[in-house]
Amino acid sequence: MNYDWDLIIVGGGPAGISAAVRARWVKRDRAVPCSVLLIENSSIGGLAAWQGCFFTGPSWKIEGKEILSRMKKDILKLNIPVHYGRVTRITGRGDVKEVITSGGKVFRSLAVVITTGIKVLVNEIDYLGKGLMVTSMGYEFIVSRTKELLSRRWEPRLVIVGSPKLMNLIPLIRELNRAGAGSDIAFVMEEEGDDGEGKDGSGEIIRGWVESYWGDGGLKGISVLTPEGRRDMLCAGVLLDFNSYELLPTCRINMGDIWSGSSFIEVNRDMQTSVPGIFAAGDVTAGGYNSFSRAVSDGISAGLSAYRYIYHRKFGREPCLFAYRPTDFCLYKGFRELPALDDGLKPMALSGNKEIEEILGKAWGWLTEMLNGRMSINEIISEKGVSRGELTEMLKRLLLKKMITFHIEVRECFPPM
Repeated sequence: MNYDWDLIIVGGGPAGISAAVRARWVKRDRAVPCSVLLIENSSIGGLAAWQGCFFTGPSWKIEGKEILSRMKKDILKLNIPVHYGRVTRITGRGDVKEVITSGGKVFRSLAVVITTGIKVLVNEIDYLGKGLMVTSMGYEFIVSRTKELLSRRWEPRLVIVGSPKLMNLIPLIRELNRAGAGSDIAFVMEEEGDDGEGKDGSGEIIRGWVESYWGDGGLKGISVLTPEGRRDMLCAGVLLDFNSYELLPTCRINMGDIWSGSSFIEVNRDMQTSVPGIFAAGDVTAGGYNSFSRAVSDGISAGLSAYRYIYHRKFGREPCLFAYRPTDFCLYKGFRELPALDDGLKPMALSGNKEIEEILGKAWGWLTEMLNGRMSINEIISEKGVSRGELTEMLKRLLLKKMITFHIEVRECFPPM
């Protein structure tokens, strides 16, 4: 059975970018890199691209935008493709994983890393400071901030968005609203389920998923997908309760009994979930402190762990990753880090045709079209009539430059769950 990519990363924040880069670029002289696809629903960078993100210590600070710009350069430099779309389902029980998007596209891979963060992002970044506000910086700030907001009159209404843990804040908001200007309020809890309380002015509760924010120059409304259908609501402002998402992440991915998408994902120290080939990293995982540095660190671990898993699937042995984790083994005469290139391996280009042709020369320019991950070494030899020695020598040249990888034929694949 064919697959499209060695590894698919779901989520393009710091954790996802770090995982993609580490699986694609391994710090070794002779490494077989992974083919990687990054899928993002909103914009590359995730929450780190929003205001106020820093990589910091007690006496130094680097703005998140500066780091993200460099991380984005790595994506471009390593030719890591990005598909924009929302992932709705991942099948994880088979040898080949399937990642399905809301647009109906199906991508197949040997492994998946989930880095979706604490909430499904849409186009919030377009309206930050233009009617879209967020809670942060602790509980006292939330109280003082909401008290200040509710002292103003909001026409036509103020919408407060959060995870189901927003219920912790609703009684306080209603109390503050009664003591303030008494504006019309709507609460949107991102989850599946029927609408809640009635429209009595105390704050309508809507259960569904925010699909977009809209307005000309500033926020004018919000669209929510409810069980009854899409609902467009005019509003004067939106307050995102990030504390609720930190308590209970929300994600619209269906993974059956692997992960419900409504809680943290349990992983071990290598970011491996309970399902072989499914990894997770960053804020969506249980047990850690949410920070930029943790997301990057988790992403690196997940990317390298996925690399180990994929390499073992392909070549039946552990890769040499001593640059990252101490490895104690005995060297022997004739030792080679590169695995044997057998006839069944299917070379796949990870760079552009022009770059590959510059390495091989124009005489081998025809090879670029055959590096598609579908044709095996043996099939290329048969079609072009070249010697195996010549072809493998060219492939090794490209491997040393990390310009190709190899796919394998997965002969035994369990049916999707």
